[in-house]
Parts: sequence; structure tokens; C-alpha cells
Amino acid sequence: MPPEEIVMAAPADVAARDGITKQAVTKLVRRLVEEHGLPVERDGRDRIMRFSLAHYDHYRGEFASSEKIAAARKDPPSSQPENSSTSRDEALRQEAWLKVGREKLRRQEHIGQLVRADRMREALIVCGREIQSSIARLQNKADDMAMAVSREGSHGLRVLLRDIAFEMNSEIAERLAGIVENAAEHDEALEDEEL
Repeated sequence: MPPEEIVMAAPADVAARDGITKQAVTKLVRRLVEEHGLPVERDGRDRIMRFSLAHYDHYRGEFASSEKIAAARKDPPSSQPENSSTSRDEALRQEAWLKVGREKLRRQEHIGQLVRADRMREALIVCGREIQSSIARLQNKADDMAMAVSREGSHGLRVLLRDIAFEMNSEIAERLAGIVENAAEHDEALEDEEL
């Protein structure tokens, strides 16, 4: 069995397991896909059919409010499903893979390989704006470029453009370093607002 196997589950199965509604599971899965990249399998109409159970449990434990999960619970089913297709061995095998998947996620988070998607989007927007503002000032060098062309032709323009590029790269690097210095070391924990 390959070490990369991911145990996938349907929303109805997880709802039955956790004692909450299928709609609550589906809503949370959509949010986790959007914000954290939860691995999913989709059908031909792009609907989520199954998702990674280890990732779901990990993200739900990290980013979901326990009070809201408890409020979404319904009465536990009175009996086991009549035609259960999975055997005890299959359930034990899946449980073992879930533990491996959860531990892998915990380890990745611990060593800093996992980042919050919402914070990453914000950081990319800020960095993009800083780069754009530096590039937008390039038009202020038009007179210098015209002067270089009139004095030394294309060679003079090439030399000037190299100098301008160096100045812009240095300015962008300084601005991005400033953003990093002012950034928080750790992000605060998220609370689920939708479950």
C-alpha cells in the first residue's frame, strides 16, 4: 500500500459519524476547500463528492468552534445502518491511515510547511501593490531616457535602463523587507463562523 494514500469520505458518512447534519458538513467542507485547500474529489458538475478525512479532521480541530459543532449535532442514530459495506478490518485500516494523515499534517504545521491561505492572499496583495507602485514611477524617467537616446543612442538608453532597473529592484527589495519586519511572527487562531 503506498504511503501517500488518502482516506476519502462523503459528507453523509462524516455527518453520521459526527452526529451532525450533512448540510453542516458540506458547508464546512466548502469553507475549508476555499480557505485551506482541503483535498476533494468532484463529479462532472464540479460538486464535491468526497474529501480527505484526515485534512478535514485536522482543519476542523484547528479552525472550528467546538460550541458551534456541538450546537449542530443532532440526536445520535438509534441503530447501526442495515447494509454496512465496510468490514471491521477496513475500518481499522482507514483509522490507521487517518492517524498517519493527521500526524503528517501536525508535523507539517509544526515545522512551518503549512500556511494560512487567507493571510497568504493578504500578503500577496500587499506585496503586489508595493511592486506596482514602484513600477508606476518608471514614467517619471521618460525625460532621462529621451536625453540618453539623443546623446548616445540605443547604447545610452540600454545603460540607463540597467541603472533604473537596479534602482527599482533595490527599492522593491527594501519595501518588501519592511513588510516582513512589520509582520506578526504568529497568526492568531481562527474560529469557525459558519457551522
